Amino acid sequence: MEIKATCPASCGELLQGFITGGEKLISYPINWYSEVTLSDKSGQNSQGHTKAWLAFEVTCEYFGVTKKERPPISLLVKSTIPVAKGMASSTADIAATIGATAKWLNKPITETEIAKLCLQLEPTDSTIFKSLTLFDHLKGSVIESSNWMPKLGVVVLEPLTVLETATYRQEDHHEQLLENEQQLAKAMQFFKQAAAQKSINLLGKAATLSAASNQIILPKPFWNELLEVVSCLNLVGINVSHSGTVVGLLYELGKIDPLEILFELERRYVTTFYSRYYFRELVRGGVQIIS
Repeated sequence: MEIKATCPASCGELLQGFITGGEKLISYPINWYSEVTLSDKSGQNSQGHTKAWLAFEVTCEYFGVTKKERPPISLLVKSTIPVAKGMASSTADIAATIGATAKWLNKPITETEIAKLCLQLEPTDSTIFKSLTLFDHLKGSVIESSNWMPKLGVVVLEPLTVLETATYRQEDHHEQLLENEQQLAKAMQFFKQAAAQKSINLLGKAATLSAASNQIILPKPFWNELLEVVSCLNLVGINVSHSGTVVGLLYELGKIDPLEILFELERRYVTTFYSRYYFRELVRGGVQIIS
């Protein structure tokens, strides 16, 4: 038997900070996936990927399957998602493993259950939900689902610098988060209006406001130049990884050639720092069983 499952990456978050009294976020999934394969075939390479193996263990425990009841199994993770950049690479590996394990055990599992199991291992991104979702990534609570996934393109800008989420969380950002609380409340209001009206422009306002607020916590180099590109090309907006290093430039598909965005970035020497870039699209989130 062989089970394959996927879960998408993100390009940072649309919003993150103190929202309605505590830390919350809204990630967005992009068409870049981690693929996990569980197999009973011998000879499969199943070395490494400690977090994926831990996800397999916690899922078995959740369904009451003891170690003696588990047949010999190999676990293979295939992913090219950049690590330690704020792109939800760990969430993708862990969530896909949980989904594959539940299917292997022939057990139904919900998005909320996947979230709770992910949280047993580390803070989790909301890419595990099908639509854009306000999520308490520390406690695992689903605050609000938008039931909306806009069709947008994103130029993902990746620097060579890395930042592990665990390292970021070791620092105390409490005062800065509180300082940003009013701005995040405004950004959340824009997001709610965007979801209600299906407005990508309001979505861009929400993301850009949250990204700008985060400059006092984890400043992104070439910030002013990035804003210039958004303005001169009339892009939807800019978003960042609030606890990582990537930046996303959101644009309306079919309205602009992403190569034009790249030209403007190069003209302003932005790519001297963000030396890797990718053209991606927003997609439906969640774990998908593909075989």
